[in-house]
Amino acid sequence: MFQLIEYNEDNYSDYEWFDGFAVIRFYADWCAPCVQNFPVFEQCAEQLSAQHAQIKFGKVNVDQSPILTLRYNVYGLPSTLIFYRGQIVKRIAGVKTLSELRTIIERAMCEQD
Repeated sequence: MFQLIEYNEDNYSDYEWFDGFAVIRFYADWCAPCVQNFPVFEQCAEQLSAQHAQIKFGKVNVDQSPILTLRYNVYGLPSTLIFYRGQIVKRIAGVKTLSELRTIIERAMCEQD
């Protein structure tokens, strides 16, 4: 079942220690592109979660989690990081369409196989 998890400094190890892919969107409530594009990210997450068992999706509010924001060198919003077994394998900067986002994530997954 699809679940988009809100991560912060208390629970981020859930995706860092995950033995698969984790796609994490860094955003802010005041960021207009983040808010406008969030339904696209959510739709992509729902579609890919249904197709791939070893993938999790989450989001991090940069205002509520400044340590994570600095830890992963997130400077522009929205930023989406793809982790594989705790390591960043891809950074996606800015707003993407649904097809662009799916293609980038699927390509990153194929590169790790």
